[in-house]
Amino acid sequence: MDRTTARSYIASKVEDPDQTRFTLAQYNNAVDLAQQEFSIDARAIIQTNTSTVLVAGTAEYSLPSDFLVAIMFRHNGIKLAPTTKYELSFQSGQDWSTIPNGTPVCVYTREENTAFGLVPAPDANAATYTLSIDYIAIPAALSSDSSTLLNGLTILQYYAPAVINWAAQELLTYVPQTAEIQMKRAALLKDYERYRDQAISTYKNMVDEPLKMSGGQIWQDNTLRKKYSAFSD
Repeated sequence: MDRTTARSYIASKVEDPDQTRFTLAQYNNAVDLAQQEFSIDARAIIQTNTSTVLVAGTAEYSLPSDFLVAIMFRHNGIKLAPTTKYELSFQSGQDWSTIPNGTPVCVYTREENTAFGLVPAPDANAATYTLSIDYIAIPAALSSDSSTLLNGLTILQYYAPAVINWAAQELLTYVPQTAEIQMKRAALLKDYERYRDQAISTYKNMVDEPLKMSGGQIWQDNTLRKKYSAFSD
């Protein structure tokens, strides 16, 4: 569904068939906000095999601008264990940032979601291999009326009504909040939530969450579990 069609459906929801009750900018902004809201809630837009060029001795790298949350990081085709700086500090028992360069075995995402870090930082050999990221993305703002919702992904067009319903209730925030308007917004949000919940049920198992201290420890006796050994003597 393109933006022109979406505006038409939204206009019918807010009883504005001529699209004069709200400005064009308000309509377009509501659509972009609705796309973002749905994508954050449902985590349904997936980007795969996004490559990052590694540099020997450099641990942290910028994340894609549309990054929301990681599904999986792979180095040389091998999945890296997800972790956090806190987990690294708590479980390693030493200053993990001073580990000698080598082959990365785990990855963390910085708190502000702008960069990720590899542990250990890649050495010259490890830097020759590809680092790829599969992640949940935030959709790009629609650049024209012919732009298609939700990054143009055909499989997600089923959820276009979610975007329309959320955008319609957003537009209604610009008018006096009478009891009737509040009831209308609540009904629109309920319809939005129906599609959102379907998407969550479909995509909920995609995200690769960091391992936790309880029942999922990464570090054991200063040695990374399984065959990896970032803290080996």
